Formats: sequence, C-alpha cells, structure tokens
Amino acid sequence: MNISTLQPLDWNHFFLQQTDTQTFEKLQSNELLIFRISAIHRSVIKGLGSNWPEGEVELLCPEYFQPISEFFCVGDWVIAERTNEHFRIFKVLEAKNQLERLSNHKRQLMAANLDYLFIVTSANSNFNIKRLERYLAMAYECQIEPVIVLNKIDLTDNVDGFLDQIRSLSVHNLAAVSVLEPDSLLSLSHFLIPTATIAMVGSSGVGKSSLVDALFTHVQKKQSDIQPVREIREDDDKGKHTTTSRQLIINEQGVLFIDTPGIRELQLLNAQEGIKQTFDDIIRLAQECKFTNCTHQTEPGCQVLQALEGGILPLYHWQNHQKLLKEDAFNARSAQGAYAQKQHQKTFSKKIFREQMKYRENKGNKK
Repeated sequence: MNISTLQPLDWNHFFLQQTDTQTFEKLQSNELLIFRISAIHRSVIKGLGSNWPEGEVELLCPEYFQPISEFFCVGDWVIAERTNEHFRIFKVLEAKNQLERLSNHKRQLMAANLDYLFIVTSANSNFNIKRLERYLAMAYECQIEPVIVLNKIDLTDNVDGFLDQIRSLSVHNLAAVSVLEPDSLLSLSHFLIPTATIAMVGSSGVGKSSLVDALFTHVQKKQSDIQPVREIREDDDKGKHTTTSRQLIINEQGVLFIDTPGIRELQLLNAQEGIKQTFDDIIRLAQECKFTNCTHQTEPGCQVLQALEGGILPLYHWQNHQKLLKEDAFNARSAQGAYAQKQHQKTFSKKIFREQMKYRENKGNKK
C-alpha cells in the first residue's frame, strides 16, 4: 500500500488509525486494498483506489452489508479484499461526518467525509429563505461547514436584495455567482483547494449541474461525459438537466466534488443542535427572558415576544424555528417507532426460524 497515492483522495491519519496491526500488514502486502466510494447505482458500488487516475473499480458488496443504502454513501472509505479478479468490501471505515436526511420515514445517507457543503439557491423566484434555514440546520447538525451560493445573478438587477436576506442568516460563507460571468466564480476559489471534498445541494432548477461544469473539469472527463444542460427555459428560469445520482469527481486542481440530485423535500432528523446553531439569535434572546422556563407565548419579560413586537425578530424566522423543532421531534419519534417495529419483526422471524428448526430436529429424532 502506497499511502501517498491515496492522499489526493483526502486519505489521512483519521482513517489510517482505524486499521489494526493485522489489517495494516495485509494492506502493506496488497492482500487488502483501500477505496473511496465514488458512485452508487442501485446495487452497484464503484470506488477509486491507489490507481485512481486509471478510473473507477467496481466493488462487490457482501450480503451482511445489505441493503447498500443503509451502510454506504458516496465519499465513504472502505477496505476490500481481492477475490480472483474482483474486489469484495471487507470493512467500512468510520466517517468524520455524514450528510443525511429523512426520506420516506427512513434515514438516508447522502454523502460522507465532507469539508464544505455548497448550498445553492438562485436569484429568481426559486429563492426561499426558509429553505436555506433548513439546509443550514442540516449542515450544522452534520458538522459540515456551509457555504451559501447565490447562483444565476445574471437574472436579476437586485443582487444586493438577495444578499441582504442571506446575510440575516447564521452563515459566514457566502458567494454570488453566474456561469455566464466567469469572474464571479473567483469568489469560490477560497474553498477550492486540493484534496478538499465538497458536496453541492439545492432544489431542482437552481443550476447545480451548470455550476459543476463551470467550476470543474473531470480528470478523465470525455466530451460525452459532460452533463448535458440546455438553455434556461424562459417561463421559469430553470435548466432542463436533472442530476439523478450522486458521484464523486476530481478536477485538475485536485478538488473532490460530489453533485447530488435536486432535493424536492428536505426532512430533518435528530437535528436539534443544527437548529440551535441556525437560529442562534433566537437562542440568545431566550436566554435573556425573565423566566428560565419561558414558553415565549404570554409570559411577562419575554425577550422573544418583545423582539417580535418591535420588529427586531422577523416573524417568518420565529415561525420557521418553531416549525423545524416540531418537525424534528415528530420525525425522531416516527423513526424510533419504525426502528422498534423493524427490530420486533427481526426477533419474531428468528423465533419462528428456531421453532421450525426445533420441530424438524424432534421429528427426525422420532424416526
């Protein structure tokens, strides 16, 4: 194993220290190999290893790692063993962070081991400040540094109006760009450093795929591999390309990038800390209330109510805070109930299996 060949994929000591002596020796002798998952297409997993400039390698997934969606996501590091001409996943290394959401009442892994999360919105009717707050809560909960990217600034004469709304949020990184104005993309150069892993999220139609193609050139990208993006539709300012799967790509400068499909609905799960960070202004106000158990409804000396009445705290901001807290609590209870039901079904199935085996044994002994 040549560690230096994995470093461009953002391999570091955090992952190396997860290998025991025996595993490390097998890695040194190439009995085991390390890969970073670059794509997942239903039941097919592809990874980049020490020979990553030569392309992806298909990885076989054992039955005990099924279903794949519950164990793996793009950006994960795995250890695989050689089986003839194939590579079979042996172990999944702990991720430093994971981007996840709730989908169909189930936890869905979206990407792993990220340095930045580009939250893309557009300077048109698609802009939604409440949606940005939701994305920020997800980023903070997953311990990923967010960067809000206001895209398609060529479509408006009021860029400052959009930026003022974004600056009211709890976010330090902000960029206003347009793929039609190349100089504007320089505002993102601070984050585009070698070995940095960046994921891009946002609703459909905000121009994520166009932005990817403008910022990055895949090391091995052929003309046919470039994501087809047509002209903007005049009726709704949206492009016609839709990303349908997540994939890890690398540009010529060594930046690793994960594009994700447009998210129609983002449901939070166990995101209390992320919500606190997103609405830290409300948290600070609540700490100044007269009563420590203030519900911010009718109590005297409530600083939140005073801020709302004085126009200091926007009503939509407060209402979205309350909405996300309730949603997160409901989803946590639902997910816990679904997990308990699933465990009960497993236990029941095992019990039936044991009874069947016992019956067959007794039947055989009688003979």
